[in-house]
Parts: sequence; structure tokens; C-alpha cells
Amino acid sequence: MTEKSHISIAAFVSENERAAVRLAGDHITRSLSQAAAVPWTCECVFSSDIETLPQRKDADIIMTSLLPELEKIDEPWPQAEQRLRKAYTALVEPGIPVFICTILRHMDRSAEPEDANARLIRIRRLDLLAAEISRETGAFVIDIDRVLADIGARRFQTDYRLTGNAAAEMAGHFIALTLIDNACDAFVAFEVQDAAKTILSSCRPAIAAGDRAMPDVTLKKDLVSLGKGRRKQIVSVVAYTVEDNYAGWLVRQVLLGAIGPGEAITRLFHAVRRRGFWESAVLLASGLSRQISRNK
Repeated sequence: MTEKSHISIAAFVSENERAAVRLAGDHITRSLSQAAAVPWTCECVFSSDIETLPQRKDADIIMTSLLPELEKIDEPWPQAEQRLRKAYTALVEPGIPVFICTILRHMDRSAEPEDANARLIRIRRLDLLAAEISRETGAFVIDIDRVLADIGARRFQTDYRLTGNAAAEMAGHFIALTLIDNACDAFVAFEVQDAAKTILSSCRPAIAAGDRAMPDVTLKKDLVSLGKGRRKQIVSVVAYTVEDNYAGWLVRQVLLGAIGPGEAITRLFHAVRRRGFWESAVLLASGLSRQISRNK
């Protein structure tokens, strides 16, 4: 581990997402400074193109988003897919931790139906491609779509473009947690990382708490873990309910090929460890049953 007190983030994201990345940098600065009891700084440098992101000597972390891809929606999907796979293969080669933000699948109701449908299809393809690229290259996925959808785009008063302060605050907090958990092993002591995560977890954005429609949750590691070492690569860090909807989501990830059945069972048992073996099995069976019904 290299001792340092500064983190440089090179980011290729949309204009609206820059606010969330800056907030993530602020969260990282504050939480690491408090956890280590020494001043830390976190600088975010933005690039206008994924191919111009700095190399290893210029950045500690590379942040990217798939949202700018919607500006190229007229590009045939096979060409776009091939281009993105090639770009991310090159990005991860130097060994810098690379992160991919997914896109929130919510359209403004005022959008023209045909255009909205085309964009939703492209968003779904991009979000699925993020998981595939993660498995193939070792890049990390920050599932913005999942964490915002759990609360609701209407409540954030936003859509796929991630406009508005509330959406930026929630995304920024989520990004910071994910980066501290997955990108700092090379230069932040493990105990400092754990303390920083505890600090961040205790100050979630107000919009993420106090909603009766939302489940009572605690911070858990999300599903997809890749790689080796003290911490396997975690695709995302997000709070989940320990109930049927979680089991159903696990089943969907298995069917999509994002994780294996054994990993899904392990994660479910961990999330509901207080319920015991049999109740955990019942939850998984319930989720599987609902998923089968949806696919009929």
C-alpha cells in the first residue's frame, strides 16, 4: 500500500452527472479525513471523451458513465457495443480501478413516445452491457439505476438525465461509498476505509430516509463480486430490504447470468441470516416463483 493523502479521479460523465461526481469527491475527502484523523483531498478532473481519460500516472481512479452514449443513439447497436468493449478493454489495461455508472431507466412523460421507447431500449442495452464488460474486463459497475429506482425517480423529480439536486446528492453519496469500498486498497489502510464507510453510511441523504413506502434497510454489499484479495470486486454497494423483493431480484440476476446460483444463495443467506436457514430458503423460493410467473 502506498501512503498518500490525495486521490485523483479522472471522469468521463455527462454534464448533469458532474455534480454527483463532485459531491462524491467531497464525501470522500470528508470521510477519509475524519477516519484517518489527517487531512485528505480528492480532486475530480473531467474529460470530454472516454478515449482522452488520463493514464495511470495521472489518476488514481477512472470514473465513466454510459449516459453520454445516448447522444449517439442513431449509431447502430452492434457498432456501439463493439466500440465500448474496445474502449473499456483499453481503459483497464494500465491497472487503474475503472468504474462504469449505469443509467436510470425513467423517461419524462412529456417525451415523444417513439423517441422515449427508443431511448429506453438503448438504456437497457447499455446497462446490461455494463455488467458484461465488468465480467470481461474487471471494471466495476456503479448501479445508479438500481439505487435511484429503489427510492423512485418521481421522488427525486428526475429522469434518465439525472437532473436536479436531490438525484445528484443521492448518486454522489452512493458513488463515494462504492469508490471507498473498491478503489482505495492501494493507498488507504483497510481500517481507515472501514471507518470512512461507517461515517458515510451514517449520513445518507435525507431523501433516502424516513419514507414509509421504503423498506427499513441497512447498508449491505451488493451482489456481483469478482477478483481476488481481501475484498473481491463489488459491482455496487446499495441498501436493500431483506424481504421477498430482494429474493426476486437475486433470481433475476441469476437468470441474466450476472451471478451464479451459489453466489445468489450465499448473498441471500447473508442478508437474512437472522431469519435462519428455512426462512431464507422460503424467501428464495418465493422470489423464484414470482419470476417464473412474470416470464409466462
